[in-house]
Amino acid sequence: MLLLGRTGFAQETVYPIPPKSETPALLTEDHMGFVVERNFEHKVTIGYPSMDKAWFIPGTKTRLVVLWLRIENLSANPLKLDVEKFSSTDDEGKMYPTLSPQDAYDRIMSGVAVSEPVLATKTLNRISLGRAGNKVTPEQVKEDILRYGLQNGTIPGRGIQEGLIYFEAPRKKKFTVNVSLADLWSKPLTFSTSKAK
Repeated sequence: MLLLGRTGFAQETVYPIPPKSETPALLTEDHMGFVVERNFEHKVTIGYPSMDKAWFIPGTKTRLVVLWLRIENLSANPLKLDVEKFSSTDDEGKMYPTLSPQDAYDRIMSGVAVSEPVLATKTLNRISLGRAGNKVTPEQVKEDILRYGLQNGTIPGRGIQEGLIYFEAPRKKKFTVNVSLADLWSKPLTFSTSKAK
């Protein structure tokens, strides 16, 4: 599969760090994300994407934090989703806004550019297996990144919206980030390149 290895990763593997508070967040079954819920309003699942959710992201030297976010509107009322209000803050206090899917694509492909033709060829050949053996073009990679990126919009009552959100990764090899989901959840959710003890 495509997302194996460390050096050619488009995304950093991050693990959820449960809060040390009176209202703990639940971890997903695979312990790679959080599940939080505002009773009778909405339920949010956020975490490191599994292979089936991010198979199309090519290997690259660009470092990103990529998370899968699923929002389930539990009410009958529409829920406004403003992805641009999300942010992550590293352990030194530096804030990173969400990258649009277009910006994420541009950064990912800049790490697979002409300066690394072998990496680009291997990456595109690996991706092609998901497209019935056809060679995948950068335009097809772009199409998938745009399609699976979480977009601003309105989630209808009892509806679900899900997709990838992208943040620039801190420059340090090991880091911790606090992800803020604006109006969806009032407290930041912590992820780290080191597993919780």
